[in-house]
Amino acid sequence: MRSLVDRLVRCLAPVMPMMLAVGANAQGWEVFNMDNAGLPSNSVRAMVQDETGVIWVATDWGLCRFDGTDWTTYQQGTSGISDNVLSCLAVDADQRLWIGTINAGIAILDPSDDSWSYIDMTNSILVDNEIAGITHDHRGWVWISTPSGLYCWTGTDWRWYNDTDTSYDGNVLFGPNMSAVVVRDDDLVTVATRNAGLTYITEDDFLFYTSFQDNFPDNSANGVALDALGDRWLACPAGGLIRHAGPYEGGPWFQYNNFTIGLPDNTLTSILIDELDRKIAGSETAGILVFSEPSSWYTMNAANSGLPDNWVRCVMIDEDGALWAGMNYGGVARLDGFVGISERGVKDHDDIRVFPNPCSSSFQADLSSFNGNLDWSLMDASGRTVLQGVTGGGKLLLFAVESLSPGPYLFRVGNGSEAAIQRLVIH
Repeated sequence: MRSLVDRLVRCLAPVMPMMLAVGANAQGWEVFNMDNAGLPSNSVRAMVQDETGVIWVATDWGLCRFDGTDWTTYQQGTSGISDNVLSCLAVDADQRLWIGTINAGIAILDPSDDSWSYIDMTNSILVDNEIAGITHDHRGWVWISTPSGLYCWTGTDWRWYNDTDTSYDGNVLFGPNMSAVVVRDDDLVTVATRNAGLTYITEDDFLFYTSFQDNFPDNSANGVALDALGDRWLACPAGGLIRHAGPYEGGPWFQYNNFTIGLPDNTLTSILIDELDRKIAGSETAGILVFSEPSSWYTMNAANSGLPDNWVRCVMIDEDGALWAGMNYGGVARLDGFVGISERGVKDHDDIRVFPNPCSSSFQADLSSFNGNLDWSLMDASGRTVLQGVTGGGKLLLFAVESLSPGPYLFRVGNGSEAAIQRLVIH
């Protein structure tokens, strides 16, 4: 990693980028901002981590890179970035960083050779240089959300979905303003919009739900994520948290807000779902909401956790299980140990096989890749250990779970120096 940092430093040396290695602590949160880390702005719009462990942060006045020690700033005129006002970030399969901007389309940084490339109105079918979201799916397709519709680059051709009869394949959106996309492994594309309802796209189907024709709870969403069951969760700017369960066509939806379960803020800005299937959402006035189920949720805010700013624009969990918050006024904050399971020393999921999955009354675990005595545990969606024990490795074991409630769980096996983790769903 150091060699990459050195190359970046040499590349940007003529413009003397700001590099600092400091942070401040606030009741467990480590805070990075303009004062202690040299961020170009305390207004953070997006965050992402690449496979080398580097954290990238988009602000409203430039891009930041954090290698775990040093912060580096990239700004227009002093680097290859095309605009200082940034909106979103994504990393593709080649570990190139895609940077969505408000005024200049997409800038793409290849850290392997410090080269830049661009997608904008001059070299693509984009009719708008304002980018709201970028998603790379499992097929390598790129989905680009903009106020003028949804664009998709399949690797060979462009598709443009909009609210006119020019929309791709005749699929006319309810409105043009798109905000975010998530794509399931079965190719179901779920699109969060602004004032255009919830939209679904497949190769054979296209439909949307709105409050006007379907009584959908909110026509707008700032973020969308998938849970362990493949259900879709929306972070809405007025409607709180919405879950669309089951099949995308005809499945029921559920709304969780101040009225239904007492959430402190219905104005949600972003959402992610962690490996414990917890829904973690940023809000405009209440900090971070952590939701496991309607009867199990809590918030982390300035009053109860020392979070520097209650307006949280984006959230992220890094490879070590730390929770990151990007704030509107407070910069970036990191809370270590949030997930409670470090990926360091954890074996690949392929090293442990759990079946059937989903299961009902019992499941089996193939522990043939482990030797010696093993500690095992089963955790529910709130992170609580519900079953645990000690067993020997190198065998196939049966675990009874008929006493547990349906839902997502995390099965962990370890011997002190290494561990394996698998998600398990009980129905």
